[in-house]
Amino acid sequence: MPVKLEHINQPTPADWADIAKIQADTTDEQLLSSALQHHFEQQGWLIAARFNDRIIGVILGSRNHQTVTLSNAAVRSITQRRGVMHQTIHLLQHWASDLDITIRINTVPETLLPALEKRGFKRTESAWIWQP
Repeated sequence: MPVKLEHINQPTPADWADIAKIQADTTDEQLLSSALQHHFEQQGWLIAARFNDRIIGVILGSRNHQTVTLSNAAVRSITQRRGVMHQTIHLLQHWASDLDITIRINTVPETLLPALEKRGFKRTESAWIWQP
């Protein structure tokens, strides 16, 4: 399932509908429209994985100088276990490499630790870090 990476700070009505489906599947309150509006107001953005013009996966992103912090990764339940998040992280690493940006992830579910290690992320005392 090939995905395209997109950085969004102003979702379209169709995007909001897709995000709502992801939020309903995951019950992640940070993906509710009110929480996302606050995230956007704080200069954050949504990193979207698209397939057939629909958002099927998201990650919240925020940038501080040359470091992007990722949080709240989620994928539609009907597309889980198809490599969506792996592809999204891979595409993010290419984007970050082109801009010489460090990627930071503060909290990672145990099930994703091997995938991050495989992608070259290193564990520090407080986060998982990937540097180009």
